[in-house]
Amino acid sequence: MKAIKVIGKILLWIVAIVVVLLLALPLWIGPVAKVVANAVVPGITGTDFHLGEFGLNPYAGTLHVGDMQLANPTSFSEKNAVDLKSLDVDFAVTSLLFGKKYRVEFVEVNGVFVHIDVPKADNFLQIAENAMGGKKEPEAEVSEVEQPKVETEAPKADESAESEQPEEKPSKGVQIDRITLKDVTIKYGIPAKIPMDIELTGIGADSEYGAAFMDVWIAVKDKVLSVANSVGGALGDLGKGAANALKDAGGAAADTLKNAGGAAADALKDAGGAATDTLKDAGGAATDALKDAGGAATDALKDAGGAAADALKSAGDGLKGLFK
Repeated sequence: MKAIKVIGKILLWIVAIVVVLLLALPLWIGPVAKVVANAVVPGITGTDFHLGEFGLNPYAGTLHVGDMQLANPTSFSEKNAVDLKSLDVDFAVTSLLFGKKYRVEFVEVNGVFVHIDVPKADNFLQIAENAMGGKKEPEAEVSEVEQPKVETEAPKADESAESEQPEEKPSKGVQIDRITLKDVTIKYGIPAKIPMDIELTGIGADSEYGAAFMDVWIAVKDKVLSVANSVGGALGDLGKGAANALKDAGGAAADTLKNAGGAAADALKDAGGAATDTLKDAGGAATDALKDAGGAATDALKDAGGAAADALKSAGDGLKGLFK
């Protein structure tokens, strides 16, 4: 009897400890997750990794990740490949256990920096190779001895058995009410600050079992690329418009000075031929100089606008390749 009482007390203590740990889960899961992530991730990616903030409250249905940096391999000039300021998720706890789909009320991403090394996102390719254990040598082909073919009659399937097989149940997907993405910086050759305020709503709401996680990723990726391409096009149009405006201004200034020089020359024509020729030549020279300066400034701004547009377009293409 005494042994049974001791075992009973031990079991009660174990249950009490488990209950306390579960109730205090939001307090201790964050520090533990940060320590584990900062220790394990560098061994997988082969690069430095830092996670400064992590908080999970399964009872309230909240997740927070912040101050996260994934460093580039040492062969790249840029320090970080990814820098995340904050990620917040609010989910319905009951949907994890009940219902036909997981429900997420919102996902908010704020402050993202991504460095894509030109021309083929080599930094992310190297990180991926590190995560997969490095490059693997292709296996040598082994010649097989040709075996004689033996024709055997395949057993006929029982049609009644096939018809009685239960239908495959769709896998449980996710419904996300709102996704927002703000303050994005993409460095593809040169830093390109994109004023990106993206909002997607009602993902998987129309489906009984929600959307597949890959479908959610594709929807976000397509929206990001669409906004990046539109920003690149707007920047290119802005550069061209500024170039045309300066060209018109340079031409107008040249014409004005030319007319002023001609008027002054005519006014002093009677005063002396030599003075007239001198002033006329000076006016013409100033006119040509200003015209050349206006043309040079016009070409420079036009080239700058085109270069900026090309750079941002390249950033969009690089990001597209990264998502693939």
